[in-house]
Amino acid sequence: MQQQTIVNTPILSEDEAKIMGSESGVVVGHVSIVATLVSGLLLRISGRVSFVLLSFYLGEHFSSAAVVALVLESFYITELALAPVTGSLTDRIGRKPFLLLAPLIGSAATLCFIGATNLFPHPWASTFDPGLLGLLGMILVGRLLEGCAAAINTPASLGYITDSTSHSGKLRARVMTAFEVATIGGLALSIPLGGKISSWVGTGGFVFVIALYLLNALLIAGAIKESHQRLPRNDRRHGSLLESLKLLRNKRVIAFLPAWLSINTLVGAWITLITIILAYPKAQAILRHPHQLLYGGFSQMNATLLLGGFGVLFLGGMGLWLLVIPRLRRSTVMGIGLAGLALCVVCLTFVNGLAENLSQLDTSGWSVLLGLLVLIVIGVILLSGFTPASLTQMAAIAETQPGKRGAVMGLYSLVMGIGQLLGATIGGLAVDMGAFYGLMVFSAALGLL
Repeated sequence: MQQQTIVNTPILSEDEAKIMGSESGVVVGHVSIVATLVSGLLLRISGRVSFVLLSFYLGEHFSSAAVVALVLESFYITELALAPVTGSLTDRIGRKPFLLLAPLIGSAATLCFIGATNLFPHPWASTFDPGLLGLLGMILVGRLLEGCAAAINTPASLGYITDSTSHSGKLRARVMTAFEVATIGGLALSIPLGGKISSWVGTGGFVFVIALYLLNALLIAGAIKESHQRLPRNDRRHGSLLESLKLLRNKRVIAFLPAWLSINTLVGAWITLITIILAYPKAQAILRHPHQLLYGGFSQMNATLLLGGFGVLFLGGMGLWLLVIPRLRRSTVMGIGLAGLALCVVCLTFVNGLAENLSQLDTSGWSVLLGLLVLIVIGVILLSGFTPASLTQMAAIAETQPGKRGAVMGLYSLVMGIGQLLGATIGGLAVDMGAFYGLMVFSAALGLL
């Protein structure tokens, strides 16, 4: 992959805090950029808290990880179907209308969850009756709507950032990294937050989710200024709804997407399944897949705290990479990230085989565990460079496609959705077959790909 030329433009001063998009001619300030990042953060917190509440609700009543994952990850069906359409439409209509629409659709999705969990507070999964079908149907509709919200928000947000930083490669790298920090930060904050809300009020936490969505809509309406001029209706070159798919003929795009697909398949598997694996009842875990330390036995709160701790560590790693990425080839950074993934997979596999549970570890076992945890921390820090480097790479590709920035970012979202859907479904089958070891084998295969 070719390296983008980095323009060493300093951060703008207070008097110069206006950014001109080279295509649109629309001036936006730093306030709008920050508001876009905060909006993305709120949307991810809302969606992930909702996901955690649903994970525990379904996990208590369904023994199959694959069934739970299929329902939860139906989210990605609408995301991958609508992302390329949305990306092209933001090039044609503008970014702000779609940024505003996303949290409103998220609110409608949460109403579906409130209805389902109040109508069926204690479903019995062993009897597959019309009531159970109704429950799964309501949750399915809600997850599909949440997928619509993500499909609308991500291309619009990334298109907005690309517009607003077109004058400076250095500023773009910083803002794109901030976007990834907001994404991972939303995950890091929302997983333990969702666990705590679940322990306090159970599925009543969906009221909190709706409040976050509405707060997000108010922020967008009041603080974000449009960055992109509407194109004429008769501009057929920019108006095609399949503009993102046409970009698959671009050599730079097609060279990059397989790596992005593989890493998002891995992310989908880990984020969706690890809390389910950790919080699985230990008695049942021993019967299904014995002698695995990381399969079952953790409380809901501890499971979410562990995954949230991973997210915080990932955030810190991206902060360190921010200082390095402008000085290295993006492909080199992504390669280092995959080496970090390999280290994590090997060490987690060894951790899983140390004992049946933590109480069985002796002094030497605890020493080995601490040593492996240090190596896992190093692996996560190395891995954290992959996503900001890949996002900056996609923005560089978008810059070579005048008038199609939203379309390029729609394709980015499309592949991200496909990957995470595949990760949740195929990864769920791997967990059913081998529990945590199954997930690690699946992860190793994706790392090689």
